[in-house]
Amino acid sequence: MEVTVQNNSAFHYFKLMLDFVIKNAEVGIFCLVSFAISALLIPIIIKVCEKHKLYDTTGGRKIHSGNIPRLGGLAFVLAYCTTALAYALIFHDWISSTIPFVLSGFIIFVFGFLDDIFNLRAILKLLVQVVAALIVVCSGFWFRNIGAIQLPMVVGMTVTVLWIIGIINAFNLIDGMDGLCGGISVLIFLTLAVIYSISQEKAAAMSLILASAVFGFLVYNKPKAKIFMGDGGSQFLGFMIATLPLYRTTENFEYNKLFIMITLCSIPVLDCIAAIWRRTREHRSIMSADRAHLHHKLLYLGLTVEQALFFVLLLQFCLGIICCLAMYLRSFNAVVLLFTAFTFISIIFGMIHFFYRTRMAEKHDTDHEEPAK
Repeated sequence: MEVTVQNNSAFHYFKLMLDFVIKNAEVGIFCLVSFAISALLIPIIIKVCEKHKLYDTTGGRKIHSGNIPRLGGLAFVLAYCTTALAYALIFHDWISSTIPFVLSGFIIFVFGFLDDIFNLRAILKLLVQVVAALIVVCSGFWFRNIGAIQLPMVVGMTVTVLWIIGIINAFNLIDGMDGLCGGISVLIFLTLAVIYSISQEKAAAMSLILASAVFGFLVYNKPKAKIFMGDGGSQFLGFMIATLPLYRTTENFEYNKLFIMITLCSIPVLDCIAAIWRRTREHRSIMSADRAHLHHKLLYLGLTVEQALFFVLLLQFCLGIICCLAMYLRSFNAVVLLFTAFTFISIIFGMIHFFYRTRMAEKHDTDHEEPAK
């Protein structure tokens, strides 16, 4: 199916998605079912968490207070896995392409779920992430090229495993404010749905079904959140975002796939890189928690949770539009556009960090000022 871009506005991409759902009415039904399962499970999960006192911890990088249930990821994981498998069973040729993602994603969630309860060792979590990544890669899904450079199979598989592990942990780190990780994830899934609607309709359906499941959770996770997704939920979303783009599609997407995904995930990726650099510089474990992530800085600069969330999601929305536009450009032009977008987000990160450090210095000077005589 060929699509010619006549209007590069955001409305054009909404129209693409709407046209896809209208053309594939069954997808809309599965999305509604996915949303309903997720939204209906949340109140049950909240009651179970309250009964067994399964609350999210406070302190560290957390900004909330009080007892908030932390196992909300269970709702959208179950909603997606059951609905996606049901959809794949209808299209028998799609079941073999669905099982590796659902199986490995569920493994990631289960161990993240256990980590929420028992606080597993970091090395065990890393091992599980490697195993889950290998399930997908050994099923035939990996990056086969970076731009015009064709990757040898071993190199492509290695790059893909490292990509998956990196994105899992980036989304785990960005999950520190009401609606943030879920909101970014939904916008990324919707972007992938638009990209896939051009040539890979079943992959577009999977992206929309997952977006619907997470949206059902966000009904209860928006500020002020009644429940959190927990490490199981955030790691699952990171895994799905890292692996869904591995489906084969148009030549333009294949050429720019890694560039598009790095740009699309640039907010959590840059936040993760900054966290690793910050903790290494301070001679701390890279697994240690702190309050210097992007959302912490925005809050420290005086934004409310709602304002900080809107700001980050607006940036993510713009990145989605740019990545959709890159699908229609010649390969080199797309790379230039994506590099410009990534650079722009990097500059915004730098500016926020500068204002954050300036405010901290001013506060430090004020706190140490001698009382007037």
